[in-house]
Amino acid sequence: MSAPQALIEFFQTEAVEYLDRLDQLMSDATQATPDATAFLASARALRGSATMTRLEGLPDFTSTVERIATGLRDEELRWDQRLHFAVRGALAELRALVTRAALWSDVEQRRARTQSAALAAVAAGYLATSAPANSPAARVLPIARFYPDDGAPPVVQRNPNPPITLAQRFRGDIAAAAGGVAREGAALASSEPGPSQLALTDGVRRALSGLGDVAESYGATSIGGLATRMAHAPLATSAERAGVQAFAQLLMNRELTDQQLAQQVKQVAVTWAGAPAPEPAVVPIESLLYRGHSAITRARDVRDQLARHWQRGTTTAPEAHALFDELSDLLDLAVTT
Repeated sequence: MSAPQALIEFFQTEAVEYLDRLDQLMSDATQATPDATAFLASARALRGSATMTRLEGLPDFTSTVERIATGLRDEELRWDQRLHFAVRGALAELRALVTRAALWSDVEQRRARTQSAALAAVAAGYLATSAPANSPAARVLPIARFYPDDGAPPVVQRNPNPPITLAQRFRGDIAAAAGGVAREGAALASSEPGPSQLALTDGVRRALSGLGDVAESYGATSIGGLATRMAHAPLATSAERAGVQAFAQLLMNRELTDQQLAQQVKQVAVTWAGAPAPEPAVVPIESLLYRGHSAITRARDVRDQLARHWQRGTTTAPEAHALFDELSDLLDLAVTT
């Protein structure tokens, strides 16, 4: 899928900045584990930027880097020099792909996906509790060696039984995006009316739009469509905000099967479509009554309308009778303040 040139240029500028941060973190930790929190923040930002372009294969590759960063933060992955070299090589490949974003074709798409699969396969070897045997750094091969530039088939092939399936990746990415919606929604729910609440409402809308983009990138149109509808809603009532929170919590529930999730999303969509319209604000009747000078001004308008009825010979019409009654009331209101 192609993207507007302006969007591609913005992505390239942004992605290079994130890659520079990641490279710096890797350089600062040649013999140690990089700062997991900072690494995850930059990797997540890079993945979000790549998802925005919707270039086939590129979001998959950046998601793999983000999952490695998450594993480091959660201490689910061990880190040694071999994994260090693999990630450095992947970042170099990502940088090369970013420069070709404006010329994206099946070649770049295939390259991004094979790189993603290869990096995931390397990272899967570091999930075990026991450390692998130490090996000389000279035996570590850059990942680019497995992908010839002469058009020959790559040495590394897609794993038919990958450690992380597409469905699992979808649930992970959609849960992460829903978590952002839940955080923004919680902040909005505890806010006081005023300018800050309007800003928080915009934050919820942006999070919902991001959730919709993630869902659409996986072809989950039911989730994407509902998230977009919620993003365009006023979000002014507690019922609407509670509906958004319930939707986010549903998507974050990893215990549900895919079928159960689909059914419950459908139910939420029906409930949201049937949500009652916001009740109109109650206006005190005192604010609708004319008093003093305003009553006199209105009485003059009514007098002129009655004069036109007299000229047309329609003083017996219901509208004229209503004006006579209003004029009588205005005379009483004119002496009030």
